[in-house]
This record gives sequence, C-alpha cells and structure tokens, in this order.
Amino acid sequence: MRLLLCMIIIPVIQAAPTTNATTTSDDFNTPSFTTRTLWGIVSSCVLTLFACTYSAIHPNIPSPKDNSVRILWRRLGIMVMALIAPELIVTWAMRQWISAHHVTRQFKASEYFITHSFFVLMGGLMLYVDGKPYHTLQPDQILKLIGAGCINPPSLTENQIRDRSKGNVISKGLIILQVAWFILQLISRAVYHLNTTKLETGTLAFAVLNFLTYAVWWNKPLDV
Repeated sequence: MRLLLCMIIIPVIQAAPTTNATTTSDDFNTPSFTTRTLWGIVSSCVLTLFACTYSAIHPNIPSPKDNSVRILWRRLGIMVMALIAPELIVTWAMRQWISAHHVTRQFKASEYFITHSFFVLMGGLMLYVDGKPYHTLQPDQILKLIGAGCINPPSLTENQIRDRSKGNVISKGLIILQVAWFILQLISRAVYHLNTTKLETGTLAFAVLNFLTYAVWWNKPLDV
C-alpha cells in the first residue's frame, strides 16, 4: 500500500508547475518601445525628413520679378535635391559659411557681423535707380561703390535683419529637438539590440547631415 502511494505522489510532484519570477522579470525588463506600429515608424521618419528638407534649408532671397508660384517651385526643387543628394545641401551651406566669414573680414571697418554677411550673400542689398530695383549688389561691388563715394555704407542693424527672419532660436530649437528625439530612439534600440528598418537608417543619415547644415546656417536669415 505504501509503495502504491509513493508511485502516485511522486509523478504528481514532478508534474507540478513551478511559479518562479522568471516570466515577470522578463516582462519587467522589456522596454515599452519594442512593439511599434507601421504608422508610428512612417510618421516619425516623415516628420524628421520634413524637418531636414524644408525647415532646415535657408534659400536665398528671390528676385523682385519672381512671383509666388515660381518661388514655391524653386523651394520644392531644393527639397527634391535635398532628398536625392543631401550632401550637396551641406556643401552649399559650407561654402556660404566660408564666404560669409570672408565678407565679415572685408567689412570689418563697418562693424558688420556674420548675419550681415549672410544677408549680403543671399541678395539682401539691391541698387535702386529712379526708385526701381536695378541690380543685386555683391560684396565686392558694395566695397567699390562705397570707396568711390557713390553710396553710403548700409546702416542696417543685425536686430533689423533678425526681426525680418522667419526663423528664430525657438523655431530652430524645436526642429532640432524633433531630430534629436528621433536619433535618441534609434540609439536606445541599438542599446537593447533591437532591429531598425531601412527607412529609419536612411532617415538617420539625413538627421546627421541636418545638424551640420543647421550649425553652419544658424546665423543666416530665413525667408526675409
């Protein structure tokens, strides 16, 4: 009888489930961002790409003869270029940054700052004849005209240029936060050894170039 009871009890004990903390600890260590929807991935990438291709680009001042449609098409063309070859936008920004520092040294006697130099290079000063726009002045032309006594040095202050600019520290800071948040999300997924999509990897490359573009165009007026 005792032998029969032992044969019945032992299988019951061996088959009894063990309730340890393994499953609960796995659930506790699993981060909340491991499960994502397709819409969440696409929307995050689209917002970041929009910030990199539209808000971060500082185009030059259009000609007075250009209408709103032509200005819009030019802006869209620059956005397409930024999507196809973003390194060209970075090269364009770097060339303007180097030229702006060179112009600042040329206008050192007039107490011009880097914002003035960007404003001149983007076509901000124009020569008027009989009250009508005649020619957009380049830095070398301005120096020649001032030296010849034909025009007076422009009295435009840096605050006046910044007031006309559509981009300020707050708007630029919000865009940088959006891009930085996207980069931090990808870094956190890499820390937890989670996979990322090819769309996110490509957007990350745009975000890195965007920071470089913003750095060199930080003092350039936007849509003045």
